[in-house]
Amino acid sequence: MILQLGFAFGLICVTVVIHALGSLATITHLARRLQRSGDDNRFMGSEIQVVRVVSILLLLHLAEASVWAGFYVIAGLLPDTETAIYFSITSYTTVGYGDVLLPASWRLLGPIEAAVGILMFGWSTGIMVTALARIYRNRLHLPDQPTAGNDPGDA
Repeated sequence: MILQLGFAFGLICVTVVIHALGSLATITHLARRLQRSGDDNRFMGSEIQVVRVVSILLLLHLAEASVWAGFYVIAGLLPDTETAIYFSITSYTTVGYGDVLLPASWRLLGPIEAAVGILMFGWSTGIMVTALARIYRNRLHLPDQPTAGNDPGDA
């Protein structure tokens, strides 16, 4: 079981690194786009930015589930790539149909992948909320909201 947990920890680290780098690239790209003058005046400019953010985040999730699937194939835990991707995506998204199972000694990886998936989707939700707020604040030309300690009324 220690071996399985060690591999799970490694997969968790790879997943988090992929999500961190992808999130940073997404946020950086969005910030640059919002700084450009006139981008928010294009027809459907804000909506295009929302689609970009959501699409990139979903691609990150697919890449992360694919890393887990790759491990399942390389370790010989599942018979082929298609089955591994199917199992990984159903685990990562917490759908978990149960029609494909890992060998008994490795079955702990399924729930661990599900837990990681929940965390990564939560992380993406936070990014989307922040991105939507920035996109529409920029579109509506609203001032930035003061953060705690920056409000003149706090003194």
